[in-house]
Amino acid sequence: MSSWNGRIVYLDGFAGPGRYEGGEPGSPIIALESAKTHKAKLSKEICFFFVEERKDRADNLEAEVKKLGCPESFKTEVRCGEFAPTLTAELDELAKEGLKIAPTFALVDPFGFAGIPYGLIKRLLENPSCELFISFMVDAFNRWLNHPAAEVRANISEAFGSDEPFEVLKRPGNRVETLTEIYREGLRKIARFVRSFELRDKNGRVVYHLFFASNKAKGHEKMKEAMWKVAPQGQPPQRLIHHVSMRKNR
Repeated sequence: MSSWNGRIVYLDGFAGPGRYEGGEPGSPIIALESAKTHKAKLSKEICFFFVEERKDRADNLEAEVKKLGCPESFKTEVRCGEFAPTLTAELDELAKEGLKIAPTFALVDPFGFAGIPYGLIKRLLENPSCELFISFMVDAFNRWLNHPAAEVRANISEAFGSDEPFEVLKRPGNRVETLTEIYREGLRKIARFVRSFELRDKNGRVVYHLFFASNKAKGHEKMKEAMWKVAPQGQPPQRLIHHVSMRKNR
């Protein structure tokens, strides 16, 4: 992306503390270190925008970022706040100034299923150069689907952009598969390329899917290459893929 754009953005919507208690790096640190050591020796401006709701985690992340000693071409910002309101405000400000978001790779990895409105996903993908990598916690959606609390039901409707998930309760068949297909169909409406990776626990239960959505063939090609690299040794990558779509926007 940086080879033909003067500025690109890496957005992490649920950034976390940077490092965890065992010393494991979080996604922001992995992204920064990967960019620092990239074989292309990236020289264009890369904006790393990290959003973290908890102040203690945001403060810790900011400290971890400073330790890395990033090059001048890396512009980093840690914003304490909720993902959806924070990003919506940023997009509104850009629109007010008649500007569009720079080419962006957005990691949307929530702790659960709240705070990832379909409307915001759609708004990002309306920009042709934006790509999203989304953790779809289908097991959590399935377990909370018949919860009586209005707030929980609202979070589910917001994530799917409709009340269709609740119709699953009336249908026979595998609810996890049906919920995943509903979400996939929603992404197909707003992205040209949709690819998903199915992740299971040690008992074989589907816990979540990683959805990649893009309107660029090159981005899809690169994600496909990455999928081959993470396939378990001796197993075809199809074991990790639940579905791939290459449809035009409807």
